Amino acid sequence: MPAGINEAFETTFKLIFGECNVKLEELEDYLSKWHYPLIKKKSAISGKDVLISSLMCKKNARFISSDEIEFDKKFTLDINSIKDIDSIVEAIQDRVYYAGNKTFGNASFIYESDNCTDCNYVYKSHNIFSAKYIGNSIYLRHGNEYAFGASFSLRCRYVIKVSYADNLTRCFETYMSANCSDLFFCYNCNDCQHSMFSFNQRSKRYCIGNLELPKDRYFELRKKLIEESRNYIEKNKKFYSMFSMPPLEEEAGMLMEKPRSLQTTYKGDLTPINNAFESASKVIFGQEIGLPDEYEEFLCERIKKVKTIKSVFGKEVHYNPISFFEEIPKDRIVGRYEVEEVSKLNIRVDNEDSLERIMKKISKIALYQVDMWEGNNQNIIKSSVIDHCVNVYYVGDCAFGKNCAYCTLAVETDSVFGSFRASYSKFCIRCENSVNLTACFEMDSCTNCANSMFCHNCENLDNCMFCFNTKSKRYAIGNVEIGREKYMEIRERILAEIVRKLTKDKKLDIDIYKLGERRG
Repeated sequence: MPAGINEAFETTFKLIFGECNVKLEELEDYLSKWHYPLIKKKSAISGKDVLISSLMCKKNARFISSDEIEFDKKFTLDINSIKDIDSIVEAIQDRVYYAGNKTFGNASFIYESDNCTDCNYVYKSHNIFSAKYIGNSIYLRHGNEYAFGASFSLRCRYVIKVSYADNLTRCFETYMSANCSDLFFCYNCNDCQHSMFSFNQRSKRYCIGNLELPKDRYFELRKKLIEESRNYIEKNKKFYSMFSMPPLEEEAGMLMEKPRSLQTTYKGDLTPINNAFESASKVIFGQEIGLPDEYEEFLCERIKKVKTIKSVFGKEVHYNPISFFEEIPKDRIVGRYEVEEVSKLNIRVDNEDSLERIMKKISKIALYQVDMWEGNNQNIIKSSVIDHCVNVYYVGDCAFGKNCAYCTLAVETDSVFGSFRASYSKFCIRCENSVNLTACFEMDSCTNCANSMFCHNCENLDNCMFCFNTKSKRYAIGNVEIGREKYMEIRERILAEIVRKLTKDKKLDIDIYKLGERRG
């Protein structure tokens, strides 16, 4: 175990459980449950292990560790032989390597991880941005510290096994919650402190099973339950699952007054979203190519398309089918218009209650909201986790975004389509695990790039195509800068080919991940 990582875990565990008699490595399987895994490959250069976070790379592609990349290596390119995409692919085969163990910016003490930016002390994790002391976690951003088994979260400190969380402190097994401290096994609790085994609560304190208790009684019961929980973890090297609940009993439904529906059939207005797609197409391809719905299959090829399901009350609910959402019992789902009513459910807690008895009791109140909307939102259509967004269509998890469709994990994006985690980006189509892109197409693991396409693991590119593992290039093809005039001439031919194929077939037979398959 790397120095500093297990110590950070022990510190975090003690803050939550009082003492720590278990090692991080003993809990790794439990902490990583429901995570997209790191994939181990062999370097085509050295044969050493390479860890890749993207699930899209092809099995017969060539891989390289980021510390093996020669960024100053000079390549050649016969530009006179470049006639179309196939001729480019043939010309660049000697430089098509997919990089693993990637770090960007100010990153140090990164162990067995991939795609980490401005991080320190990260272990067996991937897609981590601006964080420190992180273990067995994925897709964290903005200020996470001392986080273990965390996912899709920001601004959390001293947490274990949290997901879709914002601004949590000293929390354990907490999901879809924000601005809370000292939560233990809670789901969808906001602005709460000191609560255990609670669901769908707002601005509560000293709750167990959704029931507010006198402070002294709460801490008396908490001490007992925490000790039993610690012993359970030490013995079993895991904890109870938040989502392993039996079928919902009818008596639970009887306790709920059927909510008066504020929900109407809302089709939304696709006009601004269609206009944004046309604008993105013009910026990227030089002309419009049609409407996003015409390219649904193409745009959804690498994302997790939002699904529709019926709630406990029979209403239509949209959810993002990633991570733990797929584990939620489908007969226990509620929508955002129904959650206030189910929050009234609670359990009675006795001094004799053990951890095992509490876990059985809470099955009565374990109902899961999956369509979380926060902030000011307008024209949200068939989307799930939304925070301050405008004109969003089939997007799972969008924060401060606008004019986006068919995306997963869109953070501060504008006019982005068919992308999986293209953050702080605009006018992009089919870009993955990238940050700060403008007018880009078919990009993977790239940062601070503009007007580029078919590039992997690149930084600071402008007007480039088919580049791999390089930095700070302009007017480059296959890592070779060829000058603006020649580049624009070739680019015009390539774009014409792309547009012709897209408008005819509504898809392409080549993408950033298939380039490695086409070696001669």
